[in-house]
Amino acid sequence: MSVDVLTKIALFVPAFMAVTALCVCLQRRRARRHGEWKYLTPGPYFWLGLFAGLLITAVATLVVWGERVDRTSGLLFTSAFAGMTLFLAAQAMVEQVRWNSQRIERRTITGRTITMSWYELSRIGVEWTGYLWISSFDGPRLRFSTYDNGFDELALTIQRHLPTDLPPASPELSAEPLLAEARVRGRA
Repeated sequence: MSVDVLTKIALFVPAFMAVTALCVCLQRRRARRHGEWKYLTPGPYFWLGLFAGLLITAVATLVVWGERVDRTSGLLFTSAFAGMTLFLAAQAMVEQVRWNSQRIERRTITGRTITMSWYELSRIGVEWTGYLWISSFDGPRLRFSTYDNGFDELALTIQRHLPTDLPPASPELSAEPLLAEARVRGRA
């Protein structure tokens, strides 16, 4: 390995760790309140991803415009990043998770609202994407990110409403380790 590569690694790793630490420090534990409802809001990792998408799209556009790459493949690459960035922006504007003392609601990117009363809560789990999900025995899953602002407050509310008299044979119902894993993943 050349010295130049080692120098780049030595500069990149601390910069990456500093950005990660900044995102962890800027994530709010408490949810935004409006009346009796509490809301999850996009966290710093989301905004960092949106900014990175904008930056990559802008640089790729300049590279294609300067004719430094093949126009067709450059436009395809630029369009893909622009599309992902627009999807992230639409997700921030449309998706919403809110809860109060009676129920929790999630509005999806398609505009569909999934509602569940707290007394229906029976299962909890963590997806491979890092999203935490809750559901009733027969209802759809309500998914939310552990990196959103207000997740800690929502996790405490879920823990308070989880039933304690369910059969121990179901691995999905071991709520405490899953919530602990989700909190660790959200605070990495």
